[in-house]
Amino acid sequence: MTKITDRKAKRIERMRSEIMNAAIVIISEKGFKNTTTKEIAAQADMAEGTLYNYFKNKDDILMSIAERYVSVKRNWDVSADVDSLEEFITLLYTQVSRNAGQDMMQDREVLKALLPEFLTDKELGRLYFERIVQPYLEMLEEKLTILQERGIVADYDVKALSRMFYSNLIGYAILEINDDPVVVNATPDFRQEAGRAYIGVLGKGMSK
Repeated sequence: MTKITDRKAKRIERMRSEIMNAAIVIISEKGFKNTTTKEIAAQADMAEGTLYNYFKNKDDILMSIAERYVSVKRNWDVSADVDSLEEFITLLYTQVSRNAGQDMMQDREVLKALLPEFLTDKELGRLYFERIVQPYLEMLEEKLTILQERGIVADYDVKALSRMFYSNLIGYAILEINDDPVVVNATPDFRQEAGRAYIGVLGKGMSK
């Protein structure tokens, strides 16, 4: 029974990935507003009705692309069993998810084109907050509370700390999405230095 369930889960994941990849192709060519689920289904070589077995609508496909991109960048299961906040931050961004082998360039190009949609479309903005931002903030709040209880993090409001943390990180992510050549083409030495600076400045400032 477990094997059948596992096979079904893998099939669903594969089909969802194929639909998202098809959506990326069409959105890259026509833009999000001009793309239809019928075109996405045709690109994925399936009936439009089949597409709706895996996604609610076009917005759901878009948010899933964003979630896929973000899941590679963030460690949602980071442990709070650390000796310092600097170690916690390092774990948060050095453990790569199982999806890391996918082609991130296409996802990034689509998200670049869709940033204005997230900012101007109220429904997409709400979905983005509910499905990506809020879960991450809640995870940070939970972990930072544990670290405070262990005497590692300074006694600030964890809701304020998590949002300060997130706003710094999202700025760097936007630089990448918008093709900042320094960030996109960063050498390993630059990435190491940027990480060292980030961990040092933010980590030491938040440490108790």
